[in-house]
Amino acid sequence: MPVIDAGISAATGGTCLGAAGVLYVADRLPWINQLAAKIKGPQIQTLLVLTASIGLVSTPLGGLINQATTSIDGFVDGLAGEWTGFGIMFAAALATLLWLISDFMTGVKTRTLLLAALAPPLTVMIPGVLGQIAATGLGFIATQVGSLAMWLMGG
Repeated sequence: MPVIDAGISAATGGTCLGAAGVLYVADRLPWINQLAAKIKGPQIQTLLVLTASIGLVSTPLGGLINQATTSIDGFVDGLAGEWTGFGIMFAAALATLLWLISDFMTGVKTRTLLLAALAPPLTVMIPGVLGQIAATGLGFIATQVGSLAMWLMGG
């Protein structure tokens, strides 16, 4: 991944995380929480945390996480079976994503924000080529969101 794309991804992640924090605090202030309720503040916070997590794992860190889990999976293959690590991480990532979607649709809780932060790293932790594809795809999403934000700001 080129350095510029990694920088955009990291900047997108940091900016979204900061914006989610500001909305989280604003949602709890008595004079602003009525406005936050009108603009669906909790849902926006969830999307911002998800985008922040995607941005941060789509830097070279995401590739390193995938390489580490692939190496651990290769070590464990002889002990537990060839597809065990893939199955466990795929199931964990899928369960987290489905739980996130369910929470998002029924009502955002603190757990929803935590699930939004955990879904991308768990996806990148899938061993092998599928995890690499996920990391590349998440990097593309983060770069596009960052580019859109720059375009909206006139950059």
